[in-house]
Amino acid sequence: MQKNRQRSPIQTFPIGHIVHHAKGGGKSRPHFGHKQGRPTELFSAGETVRETGIYEVIHDRSHRTAHEVVLLREDAFPACDSCGNLVRFRLIRTAPYIFQDEDFEEPE
Repeated sequence: MQKNRQRSPIQTFPIGHIVHHAKGGGKSRPHFGHKQGRPTELFSAGETVRETGIYEVIHDRSHRTAHEVVLLREDAFPACDSCGNLVRFRLIRTAPYIFQDEDFEEPE
């Protein structure tokens, strides 16, 4: 006997581009994941972070497994206490820092 299956009400969206709509102004800000077909750029300690987002930290000689961190635009990529300047960073996806968003900016 075959059971009747109901379709799920879950809506799917393409991976890699998510648009969040801000309240009030109707403005939207795109956030991007990996760019398909493009080589992954690695950043070194001491370089300036170009985009606020979530980065994978890749340590030298695998003294620690890779992990994710949030880094803010215009800060410097930090050195690791164990592997120093040999640590590398790879952008996973951009993500705005809440207090740099116009709806949440702190008053000056």
